[in-house]
Amino acid sequence: MNFINLKFTLRFLWRNKFFTLLNLLGLTLGITASIWLMLYLKNELSYDQYHVNADRVYRFSHHIKAPGVEFNTAFSANELPPMLAEEFPEIETFARFSPANTREITFQNETFRESDIFYTDPDATKIFTLDFEEGNAKSALAEPLSTIISKDVSQRLFGDGSAINQIIEIDGRNVKVTGVFKNQPENTHFKFQVLVSGVAQREFAFQDGVFNSEALWNPDCANYILMRPGFDKAKFLEKFKAFNEKYYMPFGRVVNGEHFLRIQKLVDIHYDTVKIEDDFPKGNSNNLVVFTIIGLSILFLACINYINLSTARAGLRAREIGIRKVLGSDALSLRMALLFESVVQVSVALILSVITAWLLIEYSSFQSLLGVGFSFNLFAQPDLIGLILLLVICTGLISGLYPALYLAKIKPVKALKGNWVASRSGNWVRRGLVLFQFIISIGVLTGTLLMKDQLNFLQNKELGYDKDQILVINSQDSLTQTKFKVLKEVFEQNPQIEAVSSSDFLPGTDVGQTVFMVEKDGEMHQQEFKTLQGDANYLETFGMSLKEGRFYRGDETRGNAYFVVNETAARMLNWEDPIDKKMGFFHQEEFGRVIGVVNDFNFFSLHNPIEPLVIVFNNQPGSHLIVRFRQGNEENLIAGIKSTWEETILNYPLDYSFLNQSLRDQYEADKNQNTLITSMSILCIFVSLIGLSGLSAFNVNQRRKEIGIRKVLGAMTRQIIQIIFSDTLKIIVLAGVISAPISYFIIKKWAENFAYQAPVSVFSMVISVIVAILLTLSIVSIIVWYTSRKNPSETLRYE
Repeated sequence: MNFINLKFTLRFLWRNKFFTLLNLLGLTLGITASIWLMLYLKNELSYDQYHVNADRVYRFSHHIKAPGVEFNTAFSANELPPMLAEEFPEIETFARFSPANTREITFQNETFRESDIFYTDPDATKIFTLDFEEGNAKSALAEPLSTIISKDVSQRLFGDGSAINQIIEIDGRNVKVTGVFKNQPENTHFKFQVLVSGVAQREFAFQDGVFNSEALWNPDCANYILMRPGFDKAKFLEKFKAFNEKYYMPFGRVVNGEHFLRIQKLVDIHYDTVKIEDDFPKGNSNNLVVFTIIGLSILFLACINYINLSTARAGLRAREIGIRKVLGSDALSLRMALLFESVVQVSVALILSVITAWLLIEYSSFQSLLGVGFSFNLFAQPDLIGLILLLVICTGLISGLYPALYLAKIKPVKALKGNWVASRSGNWVRRGLVLFQFIISIGVLTGTLLMKDQLNFLQNKELGYDKDQILVINSQDSLTQTKFKVLKEVFEQNPQIEAVSSSDFLPGTDVGQTVFMVEKDGEMHQQEFKTLQGDANYLETFGMSLKEGRFYRGDETRGNAYFVVNETAARMLNWEDPIDKKMGFFHQEEFGRVIGVVNDFNFFSLHNPIEPLVIVFNNQPGSHLIVRFRQGNEENLIAGIKSTWEETILNYPLDYSFLNQSLRDQYEADKNQNTLITSMSILCIFVSLIGLSGLSAFNVNQRRKEIGIRKVLGAMTRQIIQIIFSDTLKIIVLAGVISAPISYFIIKKWAENFAYQAPVSVFSMVISVIVAILLTLSIVSIIVWYTSRKNPSETLRYE
């Protein structure tokens, strides 16, 4: 029976090659999108799961609250883990990760820049699973000042030679390389290149042998804890209350503060929804939901195509169904045969989809365009294979179930007489499905255009300082910092350069956070501020403007005698006259004073509102050498800077970037999200048009005699197109009306991630409908034109 069904199926598909091709194309695109999305979601949802002890590793983060101060931090005091290990038997071991003081490695008098260097504990390799190419993971960090490096760093330092026992210099100290590990996978939240054994103890943590509670309120490193099997988080937090009272609250009571511990499971960190000030980049789980919905929608659109084309061609199959019923086939066997036909097409589409997805991931630029880097490892994941097979079966059933039920009801007598006519309900079902297709397609396209409006708004919004014509040179190394004055003097002689400054802090990228003491209502109060540090040229270089007072002149002897705040800080403190208000760092004995108020500017990305800010004077060279230049002839400018650099700095190539590009990078995740949704919206429209092409071709073919008669009676092709297209036009307009509020609501929710939102463009909503109308009109016009150009005698001669 199955052989007969297969024979009937293949014969029917071959005789209707055009419609078979349309069905296969739609199903292949839908299943390809589903396979890609499954691999993407698997990669995203498996962050840090490759670690052997992932289910027992936790990160301790903290919520700190006091008058004028409240924030979440992913960092902890480095003294905390050893203290916890002594008092809590649930802890098996721990590893602390403290950033190196300098971001450079010296080997044989040659210096290499490297930003991801951390000091850690010997058991770091128990916390994070590393695949060692050289050395032993268990003992690599056992000795103080031993170091393990990534394969990338090893290649840069030693080429193809062995790295083991090589001596390199970090932070002015010689360390021995004891291991080389393969580069970490992309789906890990914490990436490092170099780990050095030995976390430095802070002197102020113990005073005269007595622990200083304030140390715990000053986090300096990321701490990861490996718990013993059977760990109970709730019980641990209950027991921690006594520890908190004993060690945290002595200083907490001094500042009237509160401390709350958060225990985060390693595998949950990447998609944690709590905003943490100093956390590593995190994912947005809402995006995954959106991508999943759109991906399934594409597959569903392909199913709709199949349903529409199968039921629309019912008249052509009526005689076949009638003959099979006369020969003894009952309704059930017919339904199974028609379902089998659907499953065969879906199975062929699956094979084509796997090949297409493999080519797309491994051999196209699609991955890099979206900023993702997973590989095609489908056959190494049995759970995904099972899920895809289940999806394919469901797709076959969804696609074939209604046509099977619909076609199996055909009466054999009417079918064999040739007077079987499709029911009105069937036409309404097809129209409803086409309407649903357009709702999805227009809705996704509208959402894409509104997202682009928001991103364009962010990139073009005035920030309160000049983001263009700012060149930022990497000066993290000690040599460049010692040569800063020389570079500055030479740069300032260049007529294209307007100003030169140096700082560790850049608006939009590097912003600090500090607790100050400030004058408020005649008394000194503690208050947290965001901070930038800069020299006397900092304001001029960035084109910031003062509202009142003055900026630093450069003759200030210390960085805590004078302060400049922004308007938001002055408003928060209710300072009507901010100038000369007292201000200082938390432990400052002799307070300084406010000398100026800078106009508000956006020093974070536009995801965030403007917060209270203090600009602190620092005349020491920082990790960024900042150059403001005149517009025009940038090539000559870069050539001149490069020439000066090579004459002055011998060990480092010039490493520079433009500030406006760095600021655009802040929205890279949003841009990638928009690119992915744009791709999916194009795919949605394309799949819908595939089905519409087949349906239009069939409908026009069914009405070819009507078209011939109208041609004989003098109708023009334009009038025939108008008649054929009128019903579809109504469906598109209705779909636009339905999809507009849905798209508006979804995009408004998405835009809540930004402190500044573009006004919703009615034009973007209208243009989506116009695009759908024009594309559909083009297809219908081509098909009608092709049919109407035939001689009417050819289409009427069978009457």
